[in-house]
Amino acid sequence: MIAKLRSQLPDAWQFFVAPALAAVLPWKLAYRWLRWLSRHSRSAFDEPAQAAAATAPDYLAIADREAFAANVRLNCLWDTADLYLSLLRGRHAALPWHVQQVGAWPRDSHFIAAGFHHGHGHWVFRTLARAGFDASLVSARWDRADYPGLPLRYWYGRLRGGDVQRLSGRPVVFRPGAKAQLARALDEGAAVVSVLDMPPRMAPRGQRPVRLLDRDASFPDGTLELAKAAGVTIVPYWMEFDLDRGVRRFVIGEPLDPADPATLQKLADLLDRAIRLTPSAWFFWPEWPRWIADAAAAADPSEATRRAG
Repeated sequence: MIAKLRSQLPDAWQFFVAPALAAVLPWKLAYRWLRWLSRHSRSAFDEPAQAAAATAPDYLAIADREAFAANVRLNCLWDTADLYLSLLRGRHAALPWHVQQVGAWPRDSHFIAAGFHHGHGHWVFRTLARAGFDASLVSARWDRADYPGLPLRYWYGRLRGGDVQRLSGRPVVFRPGAKAQLARALDEGAAVVSVLDMPPRMAPRGQRPVRLLDRDASFPDGTLELAKAAGVTIVPYWMEFDLDRGVRRFVIGEPLDPADPATLQKLADLLDRAIRLTPSAWFFWPEWPRWIADAAAAADPSEATRRAG
């Protein structure tokens, strides 16, 4: 029993104790704490940091791998702390001073809010609520069976999903069977929140070619197809970072036409710019080599046959 409890201490620390402590401190002190922890300790989120540091320098000029890994740990801690910052605030509460909104959500039409696995997505739901929108998020299910021996990760996911539902005002929509539910949400006046950068391994259907980080990659087209069918626009959003001061800018872009053949590449270009500005904030670095290979195989059937052989 003691050994089992001891095995859970790292997850208790990185998913609950360290980020929750940051959330209750004055933010300047909290950010110093998170930054110190990310640089002087590998006790929190070192696994994703090392995975990202092993991959990113092959695709971008990363001068200092150790500093990059520290910033990945910082990004993970920061993102996790957002849950606790959110739990301490009402649904329509103002954004804290260190999260600055740039741009505004459309007031006169329905839309799909399209983001990426770059930055900290929890704030999209609060900004939508403050603009008067309920929102539907499509997500993979949090199944306890997917976390054998890692119960705290499962419960953290449940806690985060519960807060997303509180902020959204609508239940999270789970795959499969999400399309009809999302169409109904749009018809009822809610916004739909989608993430575009899903690799073929995770979203094999409807992948279309894009250029990203000077490589041939692909994004799924489900978000665009849903928007076209519903007659709504795609409104991109992204996060910009000041890693020195611990300040973020939540940026809302101009609406895009889902029927425009250039829209998917425009969205990829937004992600490309965001990654180049703050490469440590992209959660999908470990997926990137296989992503490129899968996109190449989809574009060239002979490559797929060669890989299978």
